[in-house]
Amino acid sequence: MTWFSSLKRFFRQRKLRQQARRELMNIFESEENLRGTSLKLHHRGRCDIVELEANGELVAFTFQILRHPRPHPFSKQHHLVAERWRYDMVEKTLERAGSVNLSRLRGRDGEPPGSFP
Repeated sequence: MTWFSSLKRFFRQRKLRQQARRELMNIFESEENLRGTSLKLHHRGRCDIVELEANGELVAFTFQILRHPRPHPFSKQHHLVAERWRYDMVEKTLERAGSVNLSRLRGRDGEPPGSFP
């Protein structure tokens, strides 16, 4: 790969990532877009784009959000959960692509944030 082709690839990826960021902000601007999901308007600031799908143009992208859900409103457990969502720009659909409970991976059952062992 030549220096010029790698520079061209870098700028193409940058352009696609900027387009994905704009689309992500558009998703969170309307409650209509989030209907049927567990996402809320205030989650927008905690999203990171992790994967782009393109064939010359951006077709879809996957973003990840870290959440701290509680099993019940009165529960003292707090879990750290990484959720991935995929947005298809052609069909304009938002679907959950998976999640991982990071608290359980550590072998713990969700201590409150800021707690000490």
